[in-house]
Amino acid sequence: MNRNQTSIIINEYFESWIKKDMEMFTKVVHDEAIIRECTGAVMEGKNELENWFTQWNNSDNKVDYWTIKEIGYDEVRNVAFVEWRFKCLFDAKEYEWEGSSIVYFKDSLIIELNEYEMKQDKFFPYRRSMYHT
Repeated sequence: MNRNQTSIIINEYFESWIKKDMEMFTKVVHDEAIIRECTGAVMEGKNELENWFTQWNNSDNKVDYWTIKEIGYDEVRNVAFVEWRFKCLFDAKEYEWEGSSIVYFKDSLIIELNEYEMKQDKFFPYRRSMYHT
């Protein structure tokens, strides 16, 4: 695999959630894939992943956007990192955050994806005001 191929697969994975497109989702995940969400949820194996995708999307839940900021790729390890911004409606509540994922590949498919959340609201606890004496 190369950087371009991994970018296409990652983009299709994210886009499948926005479009609620099961065919697009299943064509990029390996039969033995494992997804670990930043919420703590873990789904393993294609059947469980398909059930998760179906249950999540057969409701009023929706992904408003999942914007990729950067994709990096290590050809030696066949692993990518992705920085992104995400917004969704889940169980009638809106959520929005920034995050990153580490994505591992096998047979040109996603075999493992681990998500990490970064709080949207940022603060600087050690920065002093320039007027502070």
